[in-house]
Amino acid sequence: MLLVAATTDAPADREVAFTQLADPAPGPALILAGHTLRDLYWRRPGGGRPKSAAGSVRVPLWACHLDHAAREAAFFATVQWRPDAVVLAAFHRTTAPTLDPVALASWAEAAVQQKALVNFPVPRPGQRDPHGPEAEAKITLSGPVNPLAVARLLRDHLPATGVPVFGPTVHRRILRSDIYLPPSGGRREYAALTPRPDGTWWAKAKVLKDGRLHKSIRPADTRDQALALVAEALGHPDLVRAGELHRTTWDLPSPTDQDGHWSTVTVDSTTLAPHSGALQQVEIEYGACFTAAPVTASSARVQQAVAETADRVAAVLTAHHIPHTRNGQSKIEHFLAVGDADARH
Repeated sequence: MLLVAATTDAPADREVAFTQLADPAPGPALILAGHTLRDLYWRRPGGGRPKSAAGSVRVPLWACHLDHAAREAAFFATVQWRPDAVVLAAFHRTTAPTLDPVALASWAEAAVQQKALVNFPVPRPGQRDPHGPEAEAKITLSGPVNPLAVARLLRDHLPATGVPVFGPTVHRRILRSDIYLPPSGGRREYAALTPRPDGTWWAKAKVLKDGRLHKSIRPADTRDQALALVAEALGHPDLVRAGELHRTTWDLPSPTDQDGHWSTVTVDSTTLAPHSGALQQVEIEYGACFTAAPVTASSARVQQAVAETADRVAAVLTAHHIPHTRNGQSKIEHFLAVGDADARH
C-alpha cells in the first residue's frame, strides 16, 4: 500500500490531503502520473473529503510505501513536479508501528518532518564563474500562501523570452541546517552546516557587506570538519549555535534575458527552531549565462539581470493579488528580529 500526501496548486489552499494506492514496492524513485492523481479519492487526516478550488490539481509532497508482511515503511519526497507527472525520491526506511490507516497517516507525517532530507542540486546549465559575482534579490510574501501555487503562477506567467533553461519542470528541495553566529551577536554574517544525503556536509558561510552578499560553500566529510571550515571562513573560532533552519523550496528557472542570463527563482518556506513563526519568500539568485563566457559577465550586468527578474516576479505576484514586499533581509535577520520583539513583550 502506498500512502500519498498532497496539496493543491490553489493559492489559498494549504491543506494536506491523503490517498492510498495499491502499488507494488517501488525502488529508489517513484513516478506518479498526473492523470492517475486526478482520479483518486482524497481525504483529510481526520476523515472527510477536502474542499478544492475549481480547476486545481493535486501535487504530492511525500509518499510512504508500507510492506504489510514485513511492516516496513519506505518514505519518498517529491523532487520534481512536471506538467504530466511527479517524481519522488526515497529518503528513509523504518518499521511501521501501526497498520491502521488513520494512525499511519499521522505517524508518517511526523516521520517526514523529522527525517526528510532531499538536498538534490538544481540544474544550472550554461556558464557560471564559481568565483564570480554573487547576486540575489528577496521578495517576502506578506501573508500565508500556498508556496506550490506561487511556483505554478511564476512558471505559467513569467514572460517567455530567450532560450528555455530546462522546460516547465519545478524542482523541490527539503533542507535542514544548523545555524551559527559569531560570538559578538552580529547578524550580517552567519554559517550554515547542511547535511547531505550521502552522509557528508556542506559548510556554508555568508556575509552581507556593503550591500553585497558574499558566500563560501565548501564540502566537508564530517560535521566537525564543516564547523571548522565555516569558523575559518568567518574568522571566528568560537561560533555560537543559533538554531536549526528548516527550508522547503520549489525552484524554477527564470526566462533568459537578451544576453542569455537567467536566474533560479525559489519559492521558500522557512522556520528557525526554537524561534516562533514561519517566513515565506521568493528568492531570485543568478543562475548562469548561455551566450557569454563567465569573465564577460560583469558584476553590474549580473546584478541587473537579477533585478530585472525580480521585477518580473513582483509583477506576477501583484497581478494575482498576492501581498508581498521587496526587501533584502536575510532569513536569519528576520527570525532573530522576531525573537528580539518577543523578548521585549
